[in-house]
Order: sequence, then C-alpha cells, then structure tokens
Amino acid sequence: MAVLFAACDSDDDNGPDPDVDPIILSGTQSSPLVLENIFTNPAASDYIVEGTFTIAAGVTVEPGVRITMTPGARIDINSSGSLSAVGTEDNPIFIEGEQDARGYWDFIRFQSNNPNNRLEHCVISHGGGSSLSNRQAAVTLVNNAQLSMVNTVIQESMRNGLIVTNTDNRLPEFENNIVTNCEQFPIAIRPHQLSSIDESTDFTTGNGFNQIAVGGSSVSSSVTVNRAAGPYFFDGTTSFESSAEIGPGTMIEMGPGARLEVRSTGSLSINGTATERVTITGAQAAKGYWDFIYFNDSNSPNNQILYADISYGGGSSLSNRTGIISSRGSSFFAMGNSSITNSMRYGITLGNSSTWEDLGDNEFSGNELGDIND
Repeated sequence: MAVLFAACDSDDDNGPDPDVDPIILSGTQSSPLVLENIFTNPAASDYIVEGTFTIAAGVTVEPGVRITMTPGARIDINSSGSLSAVGTEDNPIFIEGEQDARGYWDFIRFQSNNPNNRLEHCVISHGGGSSLSNRQAAVTLVNNAQLSMVNTVIQESMRNGLIVTNTDNRLPEFENNIVTNCEQFPIAIRPHQLSSIDESTDFTTGNGFNQIAVGGSSVSSSVTVNRAAGPYFFDGTTSFESSAEIGPGTMIEMGPGARLEVRSTGSLSINGTATERVTITGAQAAKGYWDFIYFNDSNSPNNQILYADISYGGGSSLSNRTGIISSRGSSFFAMGNSSITNSMRYGITLGNSSTWEDLGDNEFSGNELGDIND
C-alpha cells in the first residue's frame, strides 16, 4: 500500500495553508491516483518520493506539479501500472533531487506496456544514481515497456539520460526533447527504436558522449535511421533481417570492432543526397577502428549506397570480410557518388558470386591493401 501523508488545511477555501507539508509518496500504489498541483508557489514541492514508489495502477501527474526525490529514491512503474505526466509549456512538471547534485536519486523505471505511459513538458533532473544493470539512467525502459516522451528535458544525470534496454521496448512518440549534462550517453537504445528518432530532439551539449548509443542486436522488422541532431554511436554487431534505410544527412560513428550485417532476408539502402550526404565512420579516426558493412548473401535490388562517405573501417581479417564493404554468396549492391577511405585492409571485398554495380562518381583513397578485392 502506498503511503500518502499530508497535513490538512483548517482554514477556508482560499487555497492551501502555507504551512501545509508536501505529500510523501512511498510503497506501492495499487489504485488509480491523480497528483494535483497543491501549492500556488511554483517552487514549492508538492510531493516527496522516499525509497521506492511503486506504481501498480494508473497514476496521472497534473501540470505544474513539483516532485522532489530523496537520496536513492525510485519511481517504478510495474507491468500493471502506468504513469502519465503531462505538463504544459507554461506549467511543466518537475521531478528533481532534493539537492542539486547528479545521481542524488536513482531512476524512473518503466516496466509497463501501457500506452498511457507519457512524459510531456517534464523537467527531470539529478537522477542516474543507480549502478544496477539496465538501470544506469535517469529514465529507463525494461521488459516490453513503452513510453512516449515529448517536449521533455532530462538533465544532470550521473550516468545516462535515457536507456531503452530491450528489443521489445517502444517509443511511439519521441520528439522535441532535450537531454543534456549527463555524464555518459544522453540516450541509449536498440536498433529496433531507431525509427522513432529524428533531429527534433537535442542531445548534443554537455554530455560525456554527445551521441545516441545503439546497442547491437538482430532486427527482424523494417528500420529507418533518420537524421538526428548529432551522431549515432553503433556498438557491437547490428544485423538487419528485413529492410533498413539510412536517410539523408545521417551521421553514424562506429565503435571498436562494430559491424553492420545485411542477412539474406534483409536489405540496406543508404540514401544520401548531393547536399545531405550520409557519413559512416569510426568513432576515432584510426584505420580499422571498426570492421565492416557486410552483405551476407543478400541479393535485394534495394541494396544501395548513394552519396555516402564511409571511412576508418576494415578492421576484420575474416575471409570475405576484409573490406569496409564486404559481401559473400550471391549478394548484390549498387554504389554511386560515394567514397570509401582509410580502410586498414580493402575498400571493397567481394565474394566469388557477389555483384556490385558501379553507378559512377565513386572515390577510393587511403585503403591499405587496395580499393577493390574481387
């Protein structure tokens, strides 16, 4: 049972007594609850979270509410609960530490697939205190949780700003957010959530790494990588088992040994333009820093690389994968108006039965073992 404590106003109906204490939130909330804006003073805390406040029902936070988090405090939305915190531009919702210190409290964790989970016009500060696996952020999604986040600020996290841990997590709406001054990544997702990202969310200032981290995994659904406000950081191996498209102006920085694989059922279209080229490069400007883009027996006619600059890969010594662009089996890809530079091995390595279509105006330079290995 949740613990809700507050003093009572013994006066008339002219508003809360200035001596009324904020309400304490703790324990488990198992029935629907609306958190109202208690105080007219916008700087006054309406609610204080102590320990873990577990939400097992629908909780709604009204505009203007200020929630103060005590040391190590947590808001945990379990599978039967939901949290809808929707403020306005003039009356945002504040969730912040009792003290102005990074990591003062732990996290808001969504475990729920409820479509009512929403953070809008919220300012979330001083979280990220937990070192537990998959909870090293101010806001985290686990299990099959979904969350819409719009016009929201996450700032001053001791670790990451937002972590989306699982391939089943969803971000139905994600736009016009600011994630800043976090000690690690502002945003960390799986490839499955890439289609939710666009350049309206700003994550480019004050973070330990001003990138969106993308953890490697296999993706069986279609994915679009849209241009973001800054670079993506791809780590590990991302395998596309369906169609994948990288849109104009997108910048991807590959982690050490990182790989993009296009499997036989998948395709990859890198679609830059003359004015908005796609960049895929190493997170460090070192030859062989990352491995390859690998067409693994994919002969889709949609495999194409247009107006793209690809560099500092070629780190793999595996057979048929010694180029920044590599292929095996009956793979096909077309390439035009693109550059492949600074590979530790080859620019392109083709499998015996693979085909690449040269659409013209491609450039190669700085590839240690040669430009094309066929």
